[in-house]
Amino acid sequence: MRRFNLVEPQRLVEEEVPAPEPTAGEALIAVKCVGVCGSDIHAYYGQHPYISCPIVPGHEFVGMVTKVGEGVDESWLGKRVTALPSLVCGKCYNCRNDRFNICQELRVIGCQSDGAFAEFVRVPADKLFALPDDMSWEEAALIEPLAVAVHAVRIAGDIVNQRVVVYGGGTIGLMVMQVVKAYGAKEVILSEPDAYRRSLAQKLGADYVIDPKGVQPSQWLMDKFGPEGIDLSFECVGIEATIQEAILSNRKGTTIVVAGVFPKPVMVDMGLVQDRELRLLGTLMYIKEDFTEAIELLSSGKVQGLPLVTHRVDFAETPRAFEIIEKEKGNCVKLLIKNE
Repeated sequence: MRRFNLVEPQRLVEEEVPAPEPTAGEALIAVKCVGVCGSDIHAYYGQHPYISCPIVPGHEFVGMVTKVGEGVDESWLGKRVTALPSLVCGKCYNCRNDRFNICQELRVIGCQSDGAFAEFVRVPADKLFALPDDMSWEEAALIEPLAVAVHAVRIAGDIVNQRVVVYGGGTIGLMVMQVVKAYGAKEVILSEPDAYRRSLAQKLGADYVIDPKGVQPSQWLMDKFGPEGIDLSFECVGIEATIQEAILSNRKGTTIVVAGVFPKPVMVDMGLVQDRELRLLGTLMYIKEDFTEAIELLSSGKVQGLPLVTHRVDFAETPRAFEIIEKEKGNCVKLLIKNE
């Protein structure tokens, strides 16, 4: 099979290797579509704190089951699927308590184990999810990032009648925005410096958008809603400035959910966190229920995924994906690699 190996930062090499064989409890998927994630971009530039080269990226994938290993129900053969890419021990405290997303020995397909920038990928069969018959490969490739957003929103607690700020209008931020709306938020404000992404946020239901290049978000929010106006914030960027803005603008005693991947350590004013009795709540990936919910949200139309897909490349042109992302900047929200 062909695959694209990130042998070193900014060097994605096409290789011809034997297709993997599924072992007991595993399934082999012929990859039809895979999304390029922000984590893949960080890894491509050597800036992801937990991904090292060489690695075959790709964890937002969908495809068709072509082989199954011993002990796997053969009814999976030929089915259109996505898969939860977590590889876990199943024994640690968190695994025993249904929080395998923070397994003590967590590895992720495409991050610490070779992923889906390949014609085939091998996955644990208990992580498979069948796709709805009427869901396209492209829409299905958005299940994984939507599950990230679902998990972030679910752990934040009750959303009903909350006024929510989302920092960042990338894929995760735009999905978080839609999920909180679907879950009954009163108003959602999105802060994003790129004009195209702000426009997209408005089309997808944002009540207000803020350009942080033109105004300080915390000041804008204070002027608009007062000191008690913001009930909950989601940091979906991974930079110091957005954390600080959330600390300044959230109502005292509220929660800031940290969903962005931080490529380097940042300074956080813990004095303000303590004085305002704020909760900084980290969120990582998802559990099975989040995948199930993501499929339902897309199927029902409560979340729109396809408007986020701005660019596509054929599998043979995989390295060009990162050239497009670099060139298009904010105009590229979600790029899909297709091998149909």
